[in-house]
Amino acid sequence: MDIEIEDVIEALHDPFVWQPRRNDSAPKPERIAALATFKKRLQDEDAAASELLDSVLKGPSAWWGNSLRKSGVRTAGVVRQLLVRMRSVEERSPADALTIVTLALEIADSLAVTDYPSDFAITIRAQALRDQAWGFATMGRFREATAAADRAERLLLQTPIPDFELARLNLVRASFYRWTDRTDDAIALSRKAAAVFERFGDRRMRVIARIYEAEMFFRRNDYAPALDVYRSIQNDPAISDDATRTLISFNMGVCHRGLGHIEEAVQALTAASAEYEMLGMDVNLARCRWSLATTVSSAGRYSEAIPLFRKAWKELESLGMESDAALAALELTETLLVVGRTDEVPAICRTLIERFTRAGMGGSAMTALAFLRETVATGHATPDLVRHVHDFLRDVSRTEASSPVQPVLRLEE
Repeated sequence: MDIEIEDVIEALHDPFVWQPRRNDSAPKPERIAALATFKKRLQDEDAAASELLDSVLKGPSAWWGNSLRKSGVRTAGVVRQLLVRMRSVEERSPADALTIVTLALEIADSLAVTDYPSDFAITIRAQALRDQAWGFATMGRFREATAAADRAERLLLQTPIPDFELARLNLVRASFYRWTDRTDDAIALSRKAAAVFERFGDRRMRVIARIYEAEMFFRRNDYAPALDVYRSIQNDPAISDDATRTLISFNMGVCHRGLGHIEEAVQALTAASAEYEMLGMDVNLARCRWSLATTVSSAGRYSEAIPLFRKAWKELESLGMESDAALAALELTETLLVVGRTDEVPAICRTLIERFTRAGMGGSAMTALAFLRETVATGHATPDLVRHVHDFLRDVSRTEASSPVQPVLRLEE
């Protein structure tokens, strides 16, 4: 018996023992045929769904649900194409994007496992939930975003190889963990996702995961490591689209501002604004213009900053991003007071109170705005006071909106 044990131990030193056994059996022809048939079916469903949605997603978004239900079409292709449309719409209207992804989830939940392979049906539901989590987070509804992400994770864990889809879900979690005081967790999730994408050979998604990691460093005011990450991927050949390159340029500009490199920041943000305008990415454009205004103002170039703040305020408001719009308006107010242009300030304060009332902002925020209005009315408002109210409202609304000094992330396909 001792000799047998020694033989086993000796054999374990041979690397061949640890090599996985090759499966030399070729795929069965019927399996290949079934996969080809299913692929063709999805292509046909996608084409039909795209044509359907061209007619459904017209007019006010409140009409879309009834129009889609009346069509009676409930296929995986409709779900897939709704998620595609969501990505193009979310840059212009986060609220409409959330409407679209909610419709996608409604149909995904109705798909029967008898009509589609079970793993496919489960995965497409999880993908819709993941994108819904993103939509909720974009609107500042973080509890709902967490619930959707948790449900997506439970579904993915039922599939045989969930790693890649879980990595994509982790990036969505990271995007809103930054606003719920879980920055360290967000960094860890971003790095974990990057490692998975590297293992799967998806260089583009690895770059995106690094972008998320850099954003989390920025969230902690660690501008130097964030900028280092951006520089490491800035010219990565895996970046083939203008949107991602513009995103990196914008984020580098924000980091430069954090490090006090004002000229570099203005140059990067000006270039990013022009690119976002060309690409029609209205949400990113508004935030980029807002960030540029803040940067220019910090350099004492107030006359240049005022029209930028004014434009960013109106753009954010038109996009339904009430809290962001109010913060931009307060920065405009501060700048106007600095240069002694006080005539507009009372009207801005009245408008903010109306907008925050409409948005259902809490009592403490309303108290701060009312205090500012009274101070303006008595002629005692100062730039420092406005900055104090701005910072207070930023902290109060952080669970509801993004901040102008944060890099912009986007949902990936």
